[in-house]
Amino acid sequence: MRVMIRSQRARLAFLVVCLGSLVAPLDTTVNTAFPVITQAFALPLRDIQWVVIPFVLAQSSMALIFGHLGDRWGHRRVFALGLAASVIAHLAVGAATSYPALAGLRVLQGAAVGIAVACAPALATLLFPPAEKARVLVWYAAAFSLATAVGPWLGGLLLQAFGWPGVFWFRAPVALAALLLLPVVPRLPRPEPSPAAGGADRHAAHAGSRGASGAGCATAHAGFDWAGALGLTGLMTCFVLAFVELTRPDGIGAFALPLLALGLGGAWRFARHESRAAHPVLRVAAFRSRRFSGVQIASVIVNLACFGNLMLIPYVLTRDAGASIAAAGLLLSAYPTGSVLGSLLAGRLVRRFGGGAQGDATWPARLMAAGLAGAALGLLLTSAILFAWPVPWLLGLSMLASGIGQGLFQVGYMEATTTMLPIEERGVAGSLISVTRLLGIVFGATGIGWLQGVTGDYAASFVVLGGGLGLFAAAFAAGDRRAQR
Repeated sequence: MRVMIRSQRARLAFLVVCLGSLVAPLDTTVNTAFPVITQAFALPLRDIQWVVIPFVLAQSSMALIFGHLGDRWGHRRVFALGLAASVIAHLAVGAATSYPALAGLRVLQGAAVGIAVACAPALATLLFPPAEKARVLVWYAAAFSLATAVGPWLGGLLLQAFGWPGVFWFRAPVALAALLLLPVVPRLPRPEPSPAAGGADRHAAHAGSRGASGAGCATAHAGFDWAGALGLTGLMTCFVLAFVELTRPDGIGAFALPLLALGLGGAWRFARHESRAAHPVLRVAAFRSRRFSGVQIASVIVNLACFGNLMLIPYVLTRDAGASIAAAGLLLSAYPTGSVLGSLLAGRLVRRFGGGAQGDATWPARLMAAGLAGAALGLLLTSAILFAWPVPWLLGLSMLASGIGQGLFQVGYMEATTTMLPIEERGVAGSLISVTRLLGIVFGATGIGWLQGVTGDYAASFVVLGGGLGLFAAAFAAGDRRAQR
């Protein structure tokens, strides 16, 4: 009976964690509002990136920092802080009276969301026994994808009822509800350090865990690495701003190149600092594993390419296909709905081929390779439809295919990342999952806008995105086959 009660509470706590995490994927409501926002503030298409970039940069930085802090302070405490900040931030963005104010307040919103989701995957997986981690990740990914799917459709309804502010403030009640239900989530003990055994990748990822103190777990209570945290935020900002400036039609190289040089020099200095820090904010030793680094790069690239669905298709539907904003939102939901289906399909494959003592240990890499190929195929189908005839329901099917591929990839990626990092760094692993997705989005917001300006054609842009992702999928699969020999 006690086991049943504990199991029931764990399930309820998991639902609360998922509810609080919705503040991140429900940002897809904003994608439906892109045409409305550009019209309301008389903006060119490229400038919509400033709705995306400040939010994503702030969310990425705070997710990594507070994922690290969650491993030290407690994941539940950091989750609560993020939810409280999200209530305030979402109300504030909806009250913006100018486009610069809107872009500036998106920094606050992104920071709050980053804190909230930094420790959510860690909380979700640590509620259950280690043997159930793969299954929990499948359901967490499915919940995340489901909210992403509902977002565009909900965004269309909110835009019709309240205009563009509605897509921001409606998440405040969601965050408040999760905060009020937080007592359901138990306070979890700090995970014990991983045993030395665990495979070459985990050994590589865990190398250097003793740090400057040489004391392994003893560094858990060392002073927080504020220099590393601030340095990481500065690095990301330099690289993104340099990329934005280089891709602007009238970009100033004299401004972009020093930023790029500053970012590269800062990256070298950051790596040296983190390798010597007693308790680094991001353990760079993990990235010495080519497999670990390759998996993180793959997550950035697939999210970059697939962001074309959410950035360009709203304009295709409302301008070229003549769809209403509500209908456009509903059709855009096909892409994240595909992610839900891909996650559920991945769950069935995991139950059949992996997850147990006798399971196939290669299943995460195979899921990722299949997901990359599926997402590329969906993008190429979209380009073919746009070349021939932009029929809305056909675009919905191609976006669905792209989403299924991304859903397959995401489950394999989450399992690989959380396995290759030690359990006492589960918060860092969870935040890294969020950060690679967000970096893909921010580079997509900038690069896809530049690509569309160069090609001047939506179909041609999708050819480049789909073809590039397809080539990367082939390289990833070939690398995986070599690694298994």
